[in-house]
Amino acid sequence: MHKRLFIYATFFCFLGFSQEHEQSLLWEISGNGLQKPSYIYGTMHVSKKVAFRLDDVFFDALSNSEAIALESDPSTWLDHSYENAILSPQNSNGNYRSGFYSSTFSLKHPNELLIRSAIRQDNRMLNGYLYRKSSRSDNFEEETYLDMFIYQAGKKKNKTIISLENLDEAEYLTSKASTNAYKKKLDPWLTEIYEKESPHLLQENTYRERNLALLDSIGEASNTPYFRENMLYIRNDNMVKVLDSVIQKQSVFAGVGAAHLPGDRGMLKTLRNKGYTVKALLSEQTQNGQTKKQSIENFIASPILKEAATTDGFITLKSFSDLKEFFYNGQKFSISPDMTNGAFLTVSRFNLFDYLPNEEEITLDRLENFLFEDIPGDIISKEKITTPFPGLSVLNKTKKGDYQKYHIYKTPLELVIIKFGGPKNYVLDYEKEIFNSISFKTPSKNMETFKSPYRKYEVLLPEFNTQDNLKNAGNKLIQANIGDDYYFLKESVNQDTYYIEEDEFEAKYITNSFFKDLKIEDSISGKFNNGTYKSYEAVAKFDSVSNRKIYLKTIVKDGSYYLLGYSGFKKSKASAYFNSFKFNKTKYDGFETTIDTALHFSVTTNTKPVILNYNRNNRQKPKDYEAVTKQTNYYSKANEQISVIRTKFHDFQMYTNIDSLWQELDDSRLPKYKSDGTKIFRINNKKRTYKNNTYTYSYTLTDSLSAKAIRVKHIVKKGVLFTIKSLNDSINEPSLFIKNFYETFKPIDTIMGETVFKDKTQRFFEALKKDDSIVMNTYNLLKFNKSHTNTIMDLVKNFEFPENKENIKTNLINELIELEDNKVIPFLKNLYVDSYSNPRIQTTILKALLNKKDKKTHEDVLTLMQKDLPLEQYDVQSLFYTYKDSLELKKDLFPELLEYTNVQEYKKPVYNLLARLKDSSIIKSKDYKKHKKTIINDGKIEIKRGLSKNSGYHSRNSSLYSYVKLIFPFRKESIAESFFEKLIDSENAEALTTYYALLEKANENIPEKLKTKPWTTIRTKRY
Repeated sequence: MHKRLFIYATFFCFLGFSQEHEQSLLWEISGNGLQKPSYIYGTMHVSKKVAFRLDDVFFDALSNSEAIALESDPSTWLDHSYENAILSPQNSNGNYRSGFYSSTFSLKHPNELLIRSAIRQDNRMLNGYLYRKSSRSDNFEEETYLDMFIYQAGKKKNKTIISLENLDEAEYLTSKASTNAYKKKLDPWLTEIYEKESPHLLQENTYRERNLALLDSIGEASNTPYFRENMLYIRNDNMVKVLDSVIQKQSVFAGVGAAHLPGDRGMLKTLRNKGYTVKALLSEQTQNGQTKKQSIENFIASPILKEAATTDGFITLKSFSDLKEFFYNGQKFSISPDMTNGAFLTVSRFNLFDYLPNEEEITLDRLENFLFEDIPGDIISKEKITTPFPGLSVLNKTKKGDYQKYHIYKTPLELVIIKFGGPKNYVLDYEKEIFNSISFKTPSKNMETFKSPYRKYEVLLPEFNTQDNLKNAGNKLIQANIGDDYYFLKESVNQDTYYIEEDEFEAKYITNSFFKDLKIEDSISGKFNNGTYKSYEAVAKFDSVSNRKIYLKTIVKDGSYYLLGYSGFKKSKASAYFNSFKFNKTKYDGFETTIDTALHFSVTTNTKPVILNYNRNNRQKPKDYEAVTKQTNYYSKANEQISVIRTKFHDFQMYTNIDSLWQELDDSRLPKYKSDGTKIFRINNKKRTYKNNTYTYSYTLTDSLSAKAIRVKHIVKKGVLFTIKSLNDSINEPSLFIKNFYETFKPIDTIMGETVFKDKTQRFFEALKKDDSIVMNTYNLLKFNKSHTNTIMDLVKNFEFPENKENIKTNLINELIELEDNKVIPFLKNLYVDSYSNPRIQTTILKALLNKKDKKTHEDVLTLMQKDLPLEQYDVQSLFYTYKDSLELKKDLFPELLEYTNVQEYKKPVYNLLARLKDSSIIKSKDYKKHKKTIINDGKIEIKRGLSKNSGYHSRNSSLYSYVKLIFPFRKESIAESFFEKLIDSENAEALTTYYALLEKANENIPEKLKTKPWTTIRTKRY
């Protein structure tokens, strides 16, 4: 205890006199021409009681103020959350455990536990908006968090609410800050304190003691300057700017997070710098303050209810706000909070899919049986509902004395749960106005031509239908029914701009996968249809007893896939439904020029980019000279997507000319190896331009078996490369959404760096000599030529490379060999001899010479190896590895190279190379026949190593398969027979399968012992 006090005392000496004046959370702002004082309070954004240790003067300041200012206005949160959510695809299933097609297109019956959880638990979004409470610590928390309490106190008195920040900018800054939040090492004084007291407890104690100076010092000791700049300082300036403008007109009570107040760049100091007088306000905490707090909480402001409808118009009722539709875990829901009074209304909807085969139907009787367990607190009343659909009406009272009311309906298509809750008797006072206003879309026997939002398609459907997510990007679903006839249309999205699958395969696979998910695998028939786009129709029996059938039609177009279904008894209805479906030209509006501040470009579009999701695990900010790649996506509400990738090149990145850059991009699309199964697409509509110092390269990638087309546009300006990609329909003209984006995209001249076509080698050489970290990992970036030969040779010979830059030396040696300068080979030969004590340099030189497609350099390799043999095991293992196109030259290394197999480090790489040459018919067995005895003896030793259980030698480290290939031509000679007999006793799968395959190819008998080998116990080949 004494030690901890000493640490505190020592540290407090550094805080100086200012601490005495900052031992408060409430501050009065006056002077600078103000007619009335304003106030600012440092909050905690939690409902814990520690945040509510409020002095009487707090309530006086709150009462005397004419307006309330908070970091943001809570009444805007719901709309803001919704607008941000719909920027990216909704109603998506990112879990593909059962396969992409099954997960994307299956219509799964609702999980009973999910429905019950919607009854028993409050919505998480609502908790975040209204309460921020934990069920585990409810008895130790207030009814809301302090910022919301301040907001409600103002709203109940009809005070103006002011937002001190732009929500989008605040979210951007906080997300940006989180990418580099904590120092690698805490300041020593804080480390000592944390050894005695947990960070969480220290934070709470500091706030309880209102010690803003210590709170600021803790942040400075633990957080990076980058974090504090974005999380605090920029936002502080923004909030003071707004606060300064509004307090000139009226008295304001501002509530902001306590961390924003202290420090040289805190809001208190910034206000003082603007000429205001800022002083701490303190008083006792008496019953008078508690009475005022209770009065604020007990007062109920009359809510404003207005008629609202769900997005699809299926449900209409009175609500506190528009019914925004969200999706989560197979459930669609709308929430409507009464922020002022801490009340809420939720509408949860679950698709039933009762017209499709299912194992257990969700019934009202079964749900009613669980109400005793699932309804919070005590059930006051429970009644049956008969119209417009059967259901249950439940009134309950929680253990805290708050009333709630539920209506649970079962419609032909959905289960609907409407829940209303609020403090104390709030529900009793307003439930009739809400529940008496509930109405549903009326069942009908009429069919109508349904036109999708944005006119993307039209189809003949029953008027009685429900819709999921039709107005926003993401997976969409329509369900409809007339009597026993059930219709559905599902649009699923997969915007893959890297691969094009065959349309015919996908169209059929989707239907088969759908039936398989329904456990229908018999009596399925189907056929492909001729049309503009590939489609497939299939039919199957619903079950083995009824005459009901399920008809499906799939259509594959661009990034959207369409699955139409009919469950009923008449094929003619399915045919009429399927034949009525047709595509139209998508209609877009609302286009305007947008500035993307994250990737620095302007474009004409009708949407906003998805807010960047910064990698919270990346704790290190990239250095200014490093390459940085960022990506963002623009989604249209009609399910088109455009990806923008911005690459700011490394400062040392060089290209000889623009054609070399374009060629590199083209090469990146091709398979790396001949054996690579990567599909090669057709490249069409190639176009290259140069205008205003900007290069562009456009093309489309297509496949003959698909209507899809990947549209690509590369844009290079100075040191930045933009790549725009989208998956489009190759048959029709691109939509206005796509066309506008590609045609109006324009880089902004911000942080563009130097042009990549400038020679940067001299800067590299200078930085290397200065031991500058910028030279690290730049091997593939620089472009050297013959003019650099002398400089590189001088560096390699005379410069003392630091240990962490040894790789640069070996890379420069590899560069030298490519310069086609007559001085290089003699220099490298001398360097090889001089590097007796540096085997890595020697192997680097040998590799560089071997990679030259030149017979003379291969002869030089043998000459150098005779002079001195490097024995660095790791590099020697890969010394002779080569690509197939230069394998022919390696023949000239034999038979001389076999002399080095008596050196353990060389045995494996030499024999592996010889086996590859033998496999490729470049070398015949007669070429190494003189060495067969040595090879066979080495092979036997290799087998013995594998058989020794205690040797620690495993087949994955073995080159035994190479011995099999080399010795096989001599298999009938007595010296080789014993090798193959011993081989069969081994457990080396690669060697045994090689032997087996060679025998089969030679049409020879397979030894019985090899046939009956317990293959399942053999170690498998490791790739």
